[in-house]
Amino acid sequence: MGDWFDLAGAARFLGTPEETVTRWVRQGLLPCRGSLPQVRFEQATLERWSRERGLRRSASRAADPQLDDHDLLAGAVARGAVGRVRAADAAAAIEAALAQLPELPDEARSDLLEEVLGRERMASTGLGHGFAIPHPRRPPGRWIDQPAVSVLFLEEPLDWAALDGEPVHTVLLLLSPSVSVHLELLARVSMVLHDEAIRALLTEAPEAERLLALLRDMRRDA
Repeated sequence: MGDWFDLAGAARFLGTPEETVTRWVRQGLLPCRGSLPQVRFEQATLERWSRERGLRRSASRAADPQLDDHDLLAGAVARGAVGRVRAADAAAAIEAALAQLPELPDEARSDLLEEVLGRERMASTGLGHGFAIPHPRRPPGRWIDQPAVSVLFLEEPLDWAALDGEPVHTVLLLLSPSVSVHLELLARVSMVLHDEAIRALLTEAPEAERLLALLRDMRRDA
């Protein structure tokens, strides 16, 4: 039988902050036994999980400081963009989400569009409740060094093949420089979208300032 780790041990094994591992468990992203805080992780499973996601584990490497950023999601939205558009289909919506991002060269937009659409063909990123979180198949570290989120409110909801069958009215395009940052950003987006009040607000297509203020207030209240 292989070795088993507690929460702190799994964090050391993955070279990731314990808070991040906790979020991954809460969001169902990281397989484990038991329930928080008394969870256990099998070494073989952690090795396979980290290898499949391209994580480079090392007990000696410093944790990515971006993972300790309490305003990771708000900062990513601030670096990204918030807009509204009428799109013919999911592919057009993704293209519009990329188009509104500041300071991306045309080559980057073309490359990222291909990567995001490739990921979408693998499986729909429609989360349900009217939200989609498209992202590239691989972290676009070539183009960005900090996470960014492009929030796009759709004037007409689109079929996104979501599990619950609901059309998508809000697109959150996630761009992260590494796998570990992507997983952390994904966990925080999932946490936010579990809040009914936040989901209701997003249906109103709020301006960027209002959305950012809400995200920062949520972090302070957490």
